[in-house]
Amino acid sequence: MNQADTISRESFEHIYKTCVRKLCAISYNAVEDRDTAAEIVHNVFLSVWERREVIRLEGELENYLVRAVKLSSLEHLRTKMIHQKHLDGIASAQNHQTNTTEDQLAFHELSERINLLTSGLPTQCKQVFSLSREKGLSNKSVALSLNISEKTVEAHLSKALKYLKDHLRDYSL
Repeated sequence: MNQADTISRESFEHIYKTCVRKLCAISYNAVEDRDTAAEIVHNVFLSVWERREVIRLEGELENYLVRAVKLSSLEHLRTKMIHQKHLDGIASAQNHQTNTTEDQLAFHELSERINLLTSGLPTQCKQVFSLSREKGLSNKSVALSLNISEKTVEAHLSKALKYLKDHLRDYSL
């Protein structure tokens, strides 16, 4: 069929019957799925038939169909890859969000447990721990604000940390 010819029903049926298996094989080599390959070939034939009045070919229809099937197969793979990237991104975001939520819950639970445990410490030990660990003061600043020695601050911190360590031993991170 040359450039001046339009596609007749008979010539279209003939080219379909002679080329459909070859075109399906070409598409299958790219997409590796028989149903998808058959759908791609079907869509190419449908497109050609729907545009038969306006299509003007320079060369054989079979060559045009081979090229169209190859391009459609590659387009299918590109679209599939983009969809997979989007799905992977969504899955990753959900995993990150789930982990963040789980981390926040674990942190909140641990904070509550530490607050409960520190409330059981002796008064001065609790004050030293609070100023040092919760307010971030240095040992020297804690000693000055409570009017005690730095060695006493260190002793209270050691006592509080040992107490917490002993009581949080079973707590899993």
